[in-house]
Amino acid sequence: MRETEYQWEYQSLPFDEKMKDALQQQHHAAQLLALAGHHLIPQKPDDSNTNMEYFPNKKMLIGNPLPNGLKLALKLTDLELFILDDLDSPIQKITLKGKTKKMVFNELKINLRNHSVDVADFTESLHYEIPSHTLNDGALFSAEHKYLAENAIYRSNAKLVLSNIVSKIENAEAVKIWPHHFDTGSFVSFAHNKKGELSQTIGLGLAIPDSMIAEPYYYLSYWSAGELTGADNLPQPAKGKWMMPDWTGGVLPISDINSECSEREQEKAVSSFYDSGIEIITKLLKQ
Repeated sequence: MRETEYQWEYQSLPFDEKMKDALQQQHHAAQLLALAGHHLIPQKPDDSNTNMEYFPNKKMLIGNPLPNGLKLALKLTDLELFILDDLDSPIQKITLKGKTKKMVFNELKINLRNHSVDVADFTESLHYEIPSHTLNDGALFSAEHKYLAENAIYRSNAKLVLSNIVSKIENAEAVKIWPHHFDTGSFVSFAHNKKGELSQTIGLGLAIPDSMIAEPYYYLSYWSAGELTGADNLPQPAKGKWMMPDWTGGVLPISDINSECSEREQEKAVSSFYDSGIEIITKLLKQ
């Protein structure tokens, strides 16, 4: 699927408990796409059969093609699940709101079977765990549209900025969403040793709240098999901050971006974080 050009959307709502709950419901809903990738698509070494891509113009997460060419898609702003044909046109819609996870899964399984998908091995089991939510105890999907929509804006803006950044970096992977941590990110194979083994990497993306930061945040991280001199005394990026020595990377929280007064300034804040941070990390890795 190809999309027409899209622009940065203004981020305005504070990330409070209602925003967090809407994000968690999106995270749990996205596992339906991951389940299909895990059980219905041949396994890949990097587990990329479970990942998905966000399409801002459609406000949809779209998973990888099933063996018969169908795909699953989740509209983040409305918590609606779609089965798409091989031309990415919707042929089935399942509304999540007012239903439990179990109800939605059963409905999805029936509809996939009706569209000639072999669901004999399709179960609700995954090979990782995500943060618990009342949805696991039978609560209904119920997040308000405005909070779902604001979280979707984060995804659109991340796709815009990150895609622009990685287009300028050699050996950078396409921007994807990984269902386990629900980050929108990319991975750069920066260097290899004489044996051809990966020896240095760079990671960048938008992460959801975790034990390090209690709100969504952009991150820029690195890894090196060899010891690096000066890693604990790097110059600060233009925006955000380094988290060394506790973590090998830097962060730019959503609240810092939202404090900017215009779309242009918000986008500039994220771009500045990456442009300056990548330059600093590149010099560190190349020493």
